[in-house]
Amino acid sequence: MGDKFFIVHFSVLDLLDNNDINYTDVLFSILIKIMEKCQAECDISPSLVERTKRWGKSITSTEVSEDKVVAGAGFNLSAYFVELLARMKSETTTRQEIREEIQPRVSELINLINDIIAEIELSRRQVLIIIDNLEKCDYEKALDLFYCHSTQLTQPICKIIYTFPISLRSSNKFTQIKMNFSEDIIYPNIKVHEKDGNVKETNGRTFMKQIVAKRVSTDLFTSEALEYIIDMSGGVIREFIRIIRDSAVRAIARRKTLIDKDIAVEVINGLKNSYQAQLSDEDYEVLLNIYETKDIKRDEKLVGLLHNLSVLEYKNGRSWCDVNPIVRSILEEKNLLPEK
Repeated sequence: MGDKFFIVHFSVLDLLDNNDINYTDVLFSILIKIMEKCQAECDISPSLVERTKRWGKSITSTEVSEDKVVAGAGFNLSAYFVELLARMKSETTTRQEIREEIQPRVSELINLINDIIAEIELSRRQVLIIIDNLEKCDYEKALDLFYCHSTQLTQPICKIIYTFPISLRSSNKFTQIKMNFSEDIIYPNIKVHEKDGNVKETNGRTFMKQIVAKRVSTDLFTSEALEYIIDMSGGVIREFIRIIRDSAVRAIARRKTLIDKDIAVEVINGLKNSYQAQLSDEDYEVLLNIYETKDIKRDEKLVGLLHNLSVLEYKNGRSWCDVNPIVRSILEEKNLLPEK
């Protein structure tokens, strides 16, 4: 793949403040990571390097430590930008200053990115940019990025893969969002049970166990504990790893050689508190409807529940959703579920 593509892959969590991110931050990070990759792997014309340097210095009055950006024979452009981005991530004033400079000149930034892309592609390699972890940003921030500023995000003249929160799919604005991007690819959560909830889905559960085997060892769990953790994760890999990690910490603290179900239950009980704290009275009505129907609708109330993982999306031919098993246990404790 490296023979055909000039791949620039980065996580926004490493570069930006995920709680305060906008479209200019994303475009600026694209410029920085392309230049960083260029300085490591290819040569671009001195005139384009100088133009990029001038543009970078024009967007801020922030002083960047010279000893961090001078390398070898001279000025290290990517180091300068990386240092500037680090200041943006940690300093609200710097972040706001740079945004105010870039926003009225965003076309200059996009033109600069495109000129660098065009020069790279003279080597007969297509530029492919992969931006990871945007799906973890706040729903309103994601809507601002992909709905309000999709035009700017799609102007770089190369292939770009953006991750996005699955909750956007249930937004009434998603049709418009899709029109501005060439394709949307959804990776649903892993099925650990079928839609009726009664039959455990063998392939998905086997896959979850393979994840454990590759990261640690299934021998560190009692079989009952591992099955319970798989059940309660709902097939969400991030939650699955989180439950395993927290269970391991508790087991180590108690000098246990195995993670048993009692430890896993304690971890889940702690997570229940976190989930319950984010639920409103109106949310319970939506959750009960999802429990009964399993239907995905364009509903702004459902959007929030998908975003905070209280509701999980799956696919079995057609997409469907279900209440997160941890949240379902909250409903059970409140005697809100209908009797079977």
